[in-house]
Amino acid sequence: MPKKRSHGDGGLYRIRDGKLWRATVTYGRDPETGKPLVWSATSRTQKGARDKMDAAREEIAEYGAPIDKKVTVEQWAPRWLALAQRDIDPKTYSTYASLVRRHVLPAIGSIKVAALKPSDVAAVRTAIMDKGLATSTARQSHVVIRLMLDAARKDRLCRTNVADDAPAPKARRSTAVAAKRGAFTTAQAIRLLEVAAELPDGRGARWWFKMLTGARQTEVLGASIADLDLGVAGDEALMGYYAVNWKLEELSRRHGCGGMCGRVRAALCPSAQWVIPDDFEMRQVDGRWHLTRPKSKTGRVTPLIPQLAEMIRAHLALTADQPNPHGLVWHDGNGRPISPKVDGQEWRELLVAAGLISAEHAVPGGTTMTGHWARHTAVTVLMEATHGDAQLVGEIVGHSSAEVTAIYRHVREEERAAAANAVAKAWGAALPTRTAAIAGNAG
Repeated sequence: MPKKRSHGDGGLYRIRDGKLWRATVTYGRDPETGKPLVWSATSRTQKGARDKMDAAREEIAEYGAPIDKKVTVEQWAPRWLALAQRDIDPKTYSTYASLVRRHVLPAIGSIKVAALKPSDVAAVRTAIMDKGLATSTARQSHVVIRLMLDAARKDRLCRTNVADDAPAPKARRSTAVAAKRGAFTTAQAIRLLEVAAELPDGRGARWWFKMLTGARQTEVLGASIADLDLGVAGDEALMGYYAVNWKLEELSRRHGCGGMCGRVRAALCPSAQWVIPDDFEMRQVDGRWHLTRPKSKTGRVTPLIPQLAEMIRAHLALTADQPNPHGLVWHDGNGRPISPKVDGQEWRELLVAAGLISAEHAVPGGTTMTGHWARHTAVTVLMEATHGDAQLVGEIVGHSSAEVTAIYRHVREEERAAAANAVAKAWGAALPTRTAAIAGNAG
């Protein structure tokens, strides 16, 4: 009498008039229906079916379920993106989705996830570099593939993450990249501040804020009056502060109707939904533009030296009669937020007025002196003024390591003020003489 198979041993039998062999393995029950979960596969030979069954049993023993070898990268990618979207920042999600659509799927989309090899992952890098694109694009795509395959492994679509065995593209610090990460000289920075101080409506305060605090562009554009403490006018002993609680961010929408509304653009769908992670905090200010929490979370305190506080105070006085429904420090004449595109153009116009670039270069991509130079300049001056205290500087400007360093040491408010005073001294005597004229215009 043949030995009875135990649960999980699997079954092996002929089908289709004896032309095929089918192997089956039961590996549990559906938690919702209670029905048995059964894996099955076919082969032309009994040995082939048995080999598949043995492999499935090994997978069940190791992972709790057999690996689904039928799913392609093209099928898995949207499922992974939908899962990732619930946990990552909207901008990060947008970057991931773009990399998958532009580079990953064209190169390896048709390959089954379980059949991927390290050479397939490397092929994505090759395809990107053959197009003459930046190494950073290849590096970001590699990161996306690694994250996507790690999730696939956990979802039992592959045994290992082959991206771990593929060489990751290395960053190349070219001359162009180094230039993009440059900083202004003290003379250049002072010239920018001087020109900014002459702008009408005190709008130059935005550039002062950018240059003297090192805030990111989105943090400047999302600055809220409610988070400002300008100290006492005329009293240089009392330092002002700004709490970085918001940034301006553009959010996208997706169809909420399952694609049944007939609208091509998701934004026009009557049931459109914002593409945001769970528990995402936001305040809509104008269409797709929202105030969202900053990269370095909330509550980062940035000191405002007296000269900067006076500039901001004058700007607020000169624009007090303009609509401002969202309480923004900087906005257009109708109370709408200033978009990064407009901010970038006005920044280039400031560079032209200061004589740092020619008018022909005041176009997108026309100069390496982007607004981020102001942030690097502020960091450079702060590092010099604080004798290289990277932790203190990191907390003031909101570097990504600020949260980690805060665990070990809390920066005292007097240290922040001392750092800001050192910055004021570093800029020299040009600051107070320029703020006097602006403050007079506001009076």
